[in-house]
Amino acid sequence: MGSRSAVFAGLSTMDLSYAVDRFPAEDSKTQAADLFLGAGGPAANAAVAYAFLSGGPAALVTALGKHPLAELIRTDLREHGVIARDLTPDGEQQPPVSSIIVATDAATRTIVSLDGSRIHPEFDESAPALLDGATVLLLDGHYPEPALRLAAAARAAGVPVVLDAGRWRPVHAELLPLTAIAICSSAFTPPGVQQDSPESVFEFLHAVGVGHAAITGGDGPIRYSAPGERGEVAVPPITAIDTLGAGDILHGAFCHFHTAGADFPSALRHAAEVATQSCRYLGTREWMRHYRSDQSMR
Repeated sequence: MGSRSAVFAGLSTMDLSYAVDRFPAEDSKTQAADLFLGAGGPAANAAVAYAFLSGGPAALVTALGKHPLAELIRTDLREHGVIARDLTPDGEQQPPVSSIIVATDAATRTIVSLDGSRIHPEFDESAPALLDGATVLLLDGHYPEPALRLAAAARAAGVPVVLDAGRWRPVHAELLPLTAIAICSSAFTPPGVQQDSPESVFEFLHAVGVGHAAITGGDGPIRYSAPGERGEVAVPPITAIDTLGAGDILHGAFCHFHTAGADFPSALRHAAEVATQSCRYLGTREWMRHYRSDQSMR
């Protein structure tokens, strides 16, 4: 797949995102100001961001099936440089659909989704071949069995595993010992770890074998912990419109900068700049149309 390829594994959805000034009242009708329609999901969004920034190949190991919506997702991913390896090619299931209301006045979003919880794909024995020549594997924790098998194969092949850890999932207990880099949300609280205590989370992660860890906090600083170093990375201030997928984009951007040779805090800082700029636009794609001009204005 080339010298700077990346593999992403996890959830794919169809996202329908409506922009309104403020969240609608219950039992009402509201005309949206704009609409975003495209493939979504943590791993999928990260793969798209990586492919755009690197200009290189990205593979996505996911579950799609034969439903008509799956072809829309597959096509959208392909158009953005991501080739999907489908774990359920003969599946009749409907892919998860995420319905999102973006209240632009407050820059908040509300999501309703089944998030793939009804889909249980089996591992594809040929999937580890995607790791040949790969420089990173990112997992979002969805679809536990394939995630664990891929993580073990990556570890054996010397490919660093990056974990997108939003909220604690039971599979994390087995994934973390295979993980080189964990990028967690502020909601990530392992069992027995003090809530809202980044230091306790870092200590837990390092104790189970994670070498590098970071905790994001929305528009607050990103805290990080690496061998011999702890610190913070500032998140650039902006006037946000839509925060949908910003964390996913950060993870994909981090993989790009990390595999391009940036050290851990620098990769986090550059990724935060990309993710923050994405919040200026509706949806998870529009930022790419403005990325070069936004960079030149900084």
